[in-house]
Amino acid sequence: KETALAIAKRCGILGGGGASATAAVSSNNLATIPTYISKVSSAEDSSEDEYLDLDAASSGVYDDLSSSSINDIESSGVQYALSGAQLDAIGDRNLADSIVGVKVFYRVAPRHKLALVRALQQKGEVVAMTGDGVNDATALKAADIGIAMGKGGTDVAKEAADVVLADDDFTTLTHAVAEGKGIFFNIRNFLSFQLSTSFAALGMESVATAFSLPSPLNAMQILWINIIMDGPPAQSLGVEPVDERILRAPPRKVTDPIVTRALLTRAVSSAALIMFLTLKVFANELDDGHVTRRDTTMTFMTFVNCDLFNAYACRSADKCFYEITPFSNPSFLWAMAFSVAGQFAVIYLPPLQSVFQTEALSLSDLSWIVCLSSTVLLLDTIRKKFLRQYCSDNSRKGRSLFGRRIKKKKKKKKAITIAATGRLGKKLTKRIKNDSGNGSMIRARKVTAV
Repeated sequence: KETALAIAKRCGILGGGGASATAAVSSNNLATIPTYISKVSSAEDSSEDEYLDLDAASSGVYDDLSSSSINDIESSGVQYALSGAQLDAIGDRNLADSIVGVKVFYRVAPRHKLALVRALQQKGEVVAMTGDGVNDATALKAADIGIAMGKGGTDVAKEAADVVLADDDFTTLTHAVAEGKGIFFNIRNFLSFQLSTSFAALGMESVATAFSLPSPLNAMQILWINIIMDGPPAQSLGVEPVDERILRAPPRKVTDPIVTRALLTRAVSSAALIMFLTLKVFANELDDGHVTRRDTTMTFMTFVNCDLFNAYACRSADKCFYEITPFSNPSFLWAMAFSVAGQFAVIYLPPLQSVFQTEALSLSDLSWIVCLSSTVLLLDTIRKKFLRQYCSDNSRKGRSLFGRRIKKKKKKKKAITIAATGRLGKKLTKRIKNDSGNGSMIRARKVTAV
């Protein structure tokens, strides 16, 4: 037990570990409970000599760790370590509740590893299991993400695992976790941008049809917006660097949806502003009741500029536009440059003017459009600064897709009757109820003499 605690403290699992080890193994990002089981030992797979070798090999760990720090861990009143024999005594029914807060398991057999994986999954956790031996195969197969060692792992472990760690370096796992978190949050940013653009275009055409107005944009301009203008900026949002706060945040729940209430709030509010600005420009230009090239060009340019500002705001769900580093995503800059160049080509090149039914705009027109469409950034700043509880995915109100809270059903406590015979031959009946938890604590409710 002392060896297991020393290794765990060295790796940063029990606080005070080295910085590199803490970065390599984080209980907040990975299910580290099964991770070190294969690294300690197994009662069925190892002999006593192997245990002694492990203790000798870990002597260097003890040199750096004071015995008082281990004693502090053991005497803190919190159960940090459990042995295989203790796991057998708990039983499968109460295992999921009994291992809450336990970070180290030692002297375990393959069946214990499998039981731990299933217990964590029962609690709704996403379990990552690392292993290198044949005895790890069952747990690797049962885990949500089985990770086998590429250099020292057996062929059986590699076949059972989902991922093979080629360099056997646990630091690589943290990079994989960061990449996974980045993909998830970038998908949300991508959806926020695409939904706002689609809602704005659909709403604008719907309003024009409902009030018997001419279409603000022609078919070629709508295709240009959907394919060329939205394509490159939206794709570049998928490679946005992950914020450090996201990497340090606790793992999200498996049941957390990608499309949250906050995401829809941001998308709908941005779409409403873009639609209002575009229709406002179209109404101002439509003074004689006839749609001209200038009318559609001004409307077209306003909608595209609002989209570009909206794309920049969608780079982060929490940071304001002035807090985002402009050059942190080169792909986004290239995409924006391509979109702006393409838009100017459509407006000013004669061959494309005839195709898209546009005409050249003056510098004053462009300045007015840029100032008007930049209010999208102002709206985004107001949302992130003053309406964070409704527009942030990290808030409780923003996570839930529906406003009402779902109350958890309370488990009914089962009443158990125990009969016992006292010293005087009297039969005593105790009526007790199980406490919620691991079932080891009970309290007497009624005692009667029979």
